[in-house]
Amino acid sequence: MRLINTRTLKLHQFHGKPPPYAILSHTWGQEEVSFQDFHSPELREKLAGFPKIRDTCKKAYAQGLDYAWVDTCCINKNSSSELSEAINSMFKWYRNSAIAYAFLEDYPSLNIEKTALTTAAVGFGQSRWFTRGWTLQELIAPPRLEFYNKSWDKIAEKTAVAKQLAVITGIDAFVLDGSGPLQQVSVGRRLSWAANRETTREEDVAYSLFGLFDVYMPLIYGEGSRAFLRLQEHILQQSDDHTIFAWRAATPSTDPDMAYGLFAKSPRDFHNFVD
Repeated sequence: MRLINTRTLKLHQFHGKPPPYAILSHTWGQEEVSFQDFHSPELREKLAGFPKIRDTCKKAYAQGLDYAWVDTCCINKNSSSELSEAINSMFKWYRNSAIAYAFLEDYPSLNIEKTALTTAAVGFGQSRWFTRGWTLQELIAPPRLEFYNKSWDKIAEKTAVAKQLAVITGIDAFVLDGSGPLQQVSVGRRLSWAANRETTREEDVAYSLFGLFDVYMPLIYGEGSRAFLRLQEHILQQSDDHTIFAWRAATPSTDPDMAYGLFAKSPRDFHNFVD
């Protein structure tokens, strides 16, 4: 695992158990700092994605943590083997973090001392962060997660607002506040949590769900929708939960003679589990 030293902003590689670290959850935008970019201080500081890396490290250092992890620059995505290992380990990395920061860069700077966080809070539930596929596991996995707005003002902690988050996301509150195990939730319902989320790459719809089912799979970018089929096959290899077959097509075929297989085409087909 590769971590950023929060004082020197240098990358360090750790084998085995890493030291305590903070971890960033965010949505990708323009000019993100890659692993290659990060090695050039002059270049990285000109990129739009660098301030959130710098502010993550500053926040972590202030909280007594010497290291931080950010997905944009801590993974060498030019290495297919490293990328595969990282994606298969992502849930574990978030779960093992000392603290996670959910950075909602589209959530405005408000007078948060006078504004109580509710599901009706201006811009909170509508943040793009709640619509992305990868942030689903990044919300569930960390035992301690803090939400920040675009000015890095703290909004709330996950466990304190679990009920409000449950309304926004459909995820059971006991999963969010840690009072009950993730495995207590049926497979069908867990898949429904991703029904309204999107990823840039079609395959990531499946790859971003590995940790929710303790599944490890090789990555095959280019396989398209088959990735979600493989995910369901892997889930069945270790679970006898038949709710995986209780889906309902989100977009029924206009051809009445078209046959459906046992498996769903996407998490959207589990929309009937949301309620």
